[in-house]
Amino acid sequence: GNSDFDRFMSWVTFQPFLRRIYGCSFLPYHDYGRGGRGWRDLWQDCLSLLLMEPGDVGKMILANFGGVRMDGTNATIIGDGIGNFIADRNGIPRVWMDHAFWPFMTVRMYIDQTGDMAILGKKAGYFKDALVMRGMDRDQDWEPEQGSTQRSADGAEYAGSLIEHLLVENLCAFYEVGAHNIMRLRGADWNDALDMAEEKGESVAFSFAYAGNMVWLADLLESYGKAEGVSDIEVLKELGQLVTAGKDAWDTAEKKGQLLDSYCASVRSRISGETVSFAISEIAQSLREKAQWMKEHLNGQEWIDGKDGEGWFNSYYDGSSRQVERYAENDADVRMMLTGQVFAIMGGVAEPERIAKITKAADRYLYRQEIGGYRLNTDFGEVKSDLGRMFGFAYGEKENGAVFSHMAVMYANALYSRGFVREGYQALKALADTSLDFETSRMYPGIPEYFNPQGRGMYSYLTGAASWYMMTMLTEAFGVKGRGGDLLIAPKLVGEQFDADGKAAVSLEFAGKKLHITFENPAKADFDGCKVIKAVLVEGAAEQEIGQLEDGCVRIARSDVQEKFGGDLNEIRVSLG
Repeated sequence: GNSDFDRFMSWVTFQPFLRRIYGCSFLPYHDYGRGGRGWRDLWQDCLSLLLMEPGDVGKMILANFGGVRMDGTNATIIGDGIGNFIADRNGIPRVWMDHAFWPFMTVRMYIDQTGDMAILGKKAGYFKDALVMRGMDRDQDWEPEQGSTQRSADGAEYAGSLIEHLLVENLCAFYEVGAHNIMRLRGADWNDALDMAEEKGESVAFSFAYAGNMVWLADLLESYGKAEGVSDIEVLKELGQLVTAGKDAWDTAEKKGQLLDSYCASVRSRISGETVSFAISEIAQSLREKAQWMKEHLNGQEWIDGKDGEGWFNSYYDGSSRQVERYAENDADVRMMLTGQVFAIMGGVAEPERIAKITKAADRYLYRQEIGGYRLNTDFGEVKSDLGRMFGFAYGEKENGAVFSHMAVMYANALYSRGFVREGYQALKALADTSLDFETSRMYPGIPEYFNPQGRGMYSYLTGAASWYMMTMLTEAFGVKGRGGDLLIAPKLVGEQFDADGKAAVSLEFAGKKLHITFENPAKADFDGCKVIKAVLVEGAAEQEIGQLEDGCVRIARSDVQEKFGGDLNEIRVSLG
């Protein structure tokens, strides 16, 4: 129903190609990065590829896991070609505590889009350099001539399944906590400018994210077992201590630290190369137990009550070991950050009643429609040197209170995923409206990395937000996504997204077939009026109903898509009730 938005989306879907070519830079006025891509970029760029060019993504994913170290950290400099990694820049160790979060998110989406469950059992090597003990020490026995691949005691290169890699990453992150039993912030998380709380900083925000990861990983492992007909998996013997430890062995920060130190010491140089077998059910139960503990701990310790039925979660502890966010009677003294809210919602930690309170608080303290929507944080009014250089930026610039497109889109994605459709739509619409208002944004077509205090779009082709925006529009708003390799259609469109005839349409490729899906909604009702899909018709020589209607969505088996759809463009009509 909005031709300008259609054209805007054409540019948004083009941006990921530019990012893949030029990395974290593009145009002359970009003062950010050196043109390369980092660890986070590798995995998030795969998200857009899965939707546009899915063919070789599996090979890329497998190769990318070769950048993981045995202590759960990873190489941060990407070499030439796929799967080539270089030791940290200038040999300076830095650990971004969010890095282990992204690979699983990408793998999960890859399996949903392709049905390739077998990838979890495929093997990849591990990265090895002098940095050990999660970057806190150096391996004096390692020499560059040994190469950058982890070796076992007999000198052979070691490779482990992707399941093992995912367990190494997520379990090591779980055990590395600070004084409040929250995952340590270390060098930074997603917000690279939170880089001055190395010793005592803690990231509540990504503790929410990892809690969600562990539940989804448990689910995925069980699905893998059923699909592949296996009940056990092999993992490195040294890793067993992190897998099998019961709650009484990790319920305090001190106990977690002892377990992590023991494991990291056992893999600091060469490893045994021996594997042990665990029942998938045992690993899944262990992951769920840890996730449940995290949810209860985070909900009990980090919630902040505001006024008028509002509230939000604290996102960080600073380098002085103090909670960063707070409520105050005077709105100017309130401290609220968007990141913690995003991952509390996305990770499934926030219950619906609390999500409603979060959205009210975010609308009051963070939302500015005229400059793109949701700011990253309120004005702290100080150069907070015990948390990060972000507070050295003027308020509204870069990571200090700008409307940062990436986090704003992830906020929308999280809200959609939990059924808060209007709220998610508002976040996406504000970004698009400001981008399209040239007199305000003064930018090239597409979505910028952030909007400054005047609403000007900055760093037009740098951002990974384009991949997330496209993914959110397709898989959440239009609701067209993979589920275990099948095609799922579960629209969450609002009334104004339909045209004058009550139609909205999207084109995509799925399972090697080109699809054009038209949603028919003559009443132009919101999502609440579209919960029932009345029919799904595939047009062809003989028009046929296809798929199984269930819970307000339709699921079409991958085999049906491959066998019953034609080689040309397949027209699908979805009639909404």
